[in-house]
Amino acid sequence: MPVSKSTAKPIKRSPNTPLIWYARCPTLTALSLVASRGVFQREFLREGVYMVSVRETSAPSVRQGHLDHSLSNLIREADAATALWAHAQNGRSRLLAVGETWHSVSVVTRPGQKIAGVRELIGRRLSVPREAGRFSPAQARSLRAWESLLKKYGVAPRDIEFVTTAADHPSVPFGDIARREVEALLSGHTDAALLFGAKGLELARAAGLQEVRRFEAEEIRADPRLEGLVELRALTVDQPFLEADPDTVARILATLLQARDWAQAFPKEALRHIAAEGQVEAADAATAYGSLITEGLGLGLEPARLSQIDVLHNWLKQKHLIPDVHSLNDWTQQDVLTQAETHLKIVA
Repeated sequence: MPVSKSTAKPIKRSPNTPLIWYARCPTLTALSLVASRGVFQREFLREGVYMVSVRETSAPSVRQGHLDHSLSNLIREADAATALWAHAQNGRSRLLAVGETWHSVSVVTRPGQKIAGVRELIGRRLSVPREAGRFSPAQARSLRAWESLLKKYGVAPRDIEFVTTAADHPSVPFGDIARREVEALLSGHTDAALLFGAKGLELARAAGLQEVRRFEAEEIRADPRLEGLVELRALTVDQPFLEADPDTVARILATLLQARDWAQAFPKEALRHIAAEGQVEAADAATAYGSLITEGLGLGLEPARLSQIDVLHNWLKQKHLIPDVHSLNDWTQQDVLTQAETHLKIVA
């Protein structure tokens, strides 16, 4: 993936942007931890810069704008598949960094089903959620995860049936995707589903579902064949904002780069913030993320991270979810990350 380069410069404290929108997943992200701790307010509010969460508004234009990156003054840390799709729509975003979230993924079925392992999914109906709208992040996540699991266990696509489970629009915060899949299982519409992370553990337990196989975070991290179960995140910013106020963007990125070290220094408090962000119990968050919370908060543009973006990009093309002619040339903005890292070394 081509990376734009420029010489890093000191970050100036002269913000030009009075209102900045930010968006993040309700799972583990550096942005969610920083926002939950009130860092943005302490860092920027005294300078007259307001950082506002997309979740704090019900305006359709704002909700949709964070998905397709048409929202002005937006910085977003969320699933990389949506970020790639958005760039294919309008080319408005720039990639600042890439992150990886490892959390448990459970294959579940309704009580009484005689499914004792992944190989026994042969002949079964597997749930793939489909959110309303032009692009469904949940659909991409589940389909890619199912494909990884079926390949690992030698189950041919022709031997299973993917069944669509309808869900809310992806702009709805804390949508009911997993609940819809649980309902589809219990009603007999599907035979098996994938439930992700702490919320998945909570819902499976509450519904009394049978857990066919749970893949723990550490197992997913260690097995390249489970790459499709990793939640790849993209930290992106809209290009006009970056061009108008690069120093503020770099300062925001610098605050996010500190999330990993803070969580390592204060693990119990970090877990509490992460659980509250996902609206789950701390015990479920601890089980879901295992020992990989700190590592999952890391952000960067190392070759291995960019290679994963390329793999996902090609997969989206193969599924005709983005145009085959779409290019990532000039998407990655290495100089902002370099500037943020330089700033942290200066202030340390």
